[in-house]
Amino acid sequence: MKNLLRLLLLIFFSNALISCDPSQHISFINKTDFDVKIKINLDPKVKDIQLYQNAENDSIVYNLKKSDTATIYCGIGTWSTNETVKFANSINNLEIETKDTKTIYKSKKAIKDILDKNIKGILVKSLIEINIE
Repeated sequence: MKNLLRLLLLIFFSNALISCDPSQHISFINKTDFDVKIKINLDPKVKDIQLYQNAENDSIVYNLKKSDTATIYCGIGTWSTNETVKFANSINNLEIETKDTKTIYKSKKAIKDILDKNIKGILVKSLIEINIE
């Protein structure tokens, strides 16, 4: 009887762990001592519902104070290669402006590369964390 109870508990918890999908996020963290501006210009031909919830017209703009974080909810799942390609394809360009520099990621490849480079997690890769320094 004990073994049957253990087996049922094992099946229940393994199904709960396997079927639980995490939420995908992208976070921009200002690690400078000055204000930072993040501007994501969306591709109007690709209407990503999750992105347009954060958008005003065809762009998302965050003005981050020192140590502030801006987070974009991107749906359910983990950041696979297909997911970063899909996200990068929905963006025309990504601008990160600090006190001293303005970096513009113009191509889909450049946007995908910065996303892939900043994926966090070992088993569950559901967060992209871009630190602005």
